[in-house]
Amino acid sequence: MGKTLTELEFATAARHFFDFSQRLLDDWELVEAPSNNVVYLKKLCKQQLNLSADFNATDTGCEELPLEDVSTDVPADNVQLYNCEYHIVYSTSYQVPVLYFNIYKSDGTMLTLEEAWKGFLEFSGESREQLRQTLTQMEHPVLFKPFLALHPCQTAQVLDNVSGSGNLIVAFVSSYGPCVSLNLDIRYGRLTDSTNFTTSESS
Repeated sequence: MGKTLTELEFATAARHFFDFSQRLLDDWELVEAPSNNVVYLKKLCKQQLNLSADFNATDTGCEELPLEDVSTDVPADNVQLYNCEYHIVYSTSYQVPVLYFNIYKSDGTMLTLEEAWKGFLEFSGESREQLRQTLTQMEHPVLFKPFLALHPCQTAQVLDNVSGSGNLIVAFVSSYGPCVSLNLDIRYGRLTDSTNFTTSESS
């Protein structure tokens, strides 16, 4: 059946993750919607994607810069600067976290689903049917706007394989994030679901 979690467990893990990110000076936000008691994580960053002629992309990593600090200088050759918005949201249907994201080009337009299929190397070898089951477009359950998303149908099985004493949000982002250029600092590996976590640099 795989590893699932309740909404309360997700919210607790998300708060621990956010507190730890603050200590690491990592730019995650904890978004709370009091009207429906929903909590989710959000990260805005900009990064360069090196696009080949057939739009295969490899990233050079997220720069910790505000989304609004968009440079009008487009890097030379095929390297372009993109604004990325990532959300980690709980799915009540699947009882697992879901990674929603949008990527904006320098002209402000969003990366389309077709472009995302071509742009991320992780999905380059998959058939169109496999792509539809892996990387899709879904309505954000809180914002009610279209976002690209990694489909949660296999997440419980993935979490069952990687979860242990660590924080489930860390396990989830570490497993799914690299597929869409979202990479965590290795220090997140020290975070557990206990409130008595430590961020000592000497550990």
